[in-house]
Amino acid sequence: MIKKIIALLLLNIPLWGNAQSIEDWQVGINLNPFYFDWNSNDQGLTDVHQNIPNGLGFGLTVEKNWNTHWGIKTGVEYSKQNKKYDDAQYSGNVYLADINMDFKYYKIPLTIQYSHPINKNRYLTFNQGIQFSFLNDYKTTIDDALQSTIFTPNQRVFISKINANDSNNTNPGWIYKKNTFGIIGSVGIKGFLTKKISYSTNLRYEYDLTYSDLDEYYILNKNKANNFRLGLELGLQYHFSLKGCGFCALQKH
Repeated sequence: MIKKIIALLLLNIPLWGNAQSIEDWQVGINLNPFYFDWNSNDQGLTDVHQNIPNGLGFGLTVEKNWNTHWGIKTGVEYSKQNKKYDDAQYSGNVYLADINMDFKYYKIPLTIQYSHPINKNRYLTFNQGIQFSFLNDYKTTIDDALQSTIFTPNQRVFISKINANDSNNTNPGWIYKKNTFGIIGSVGIKGFLTKKISYSTNLRYEYDLTYSDLDEYYILNKNKANNFRLGLELGLQYHFSLKGCGFCALQKH
């Protein structure tokens, strides 16, 4: 049975994407360099020079248009991002500190896509929708003249700069929320390289409506912060049609 399915799939590959159509199913890959800002209302935080881009994502995309103009786009993406602060006052202390934060997320966007034909091979595209983000890992380092404190999931390592023997390791739980919810949108160009392959270049933004920090244990005076990202989305898509495919016919029997 498995060999039969594989044979039918191989026989039908030439039929997939044999028409240069925006209405085909599209499976692709994307690369997303972006500027990341951890939007906090803490007046004690001062931005320092960031590495630009200070975030990078990559993933898989799935698209399907109902007609020439309207469709949906979703997928899954993995991203990592960094933010630096200086001159921060935290935990009631008056010591100036350097703060360096790294985050790693899995993200699932779901958007409505509008495509406007420019010519037979190129479209202007707009996307707007929602996004679910799942925090996979993080590392926050607070460094001042007296001590270094390193936060990772379920761990806080304190290292004294005054007394080498004065250090400890505790479990504060997660100091950032594991799951966040927000909005995502983009505007860009989609064009065809061949009948089966298209490319896309978009200017994309993301804003998490859910606060990304945890109020019950937060290192910067329990202030609320939101993730914001602005960058490019570069993608390649493979177009195919399910019409007439042997696998679909097999499923009907």
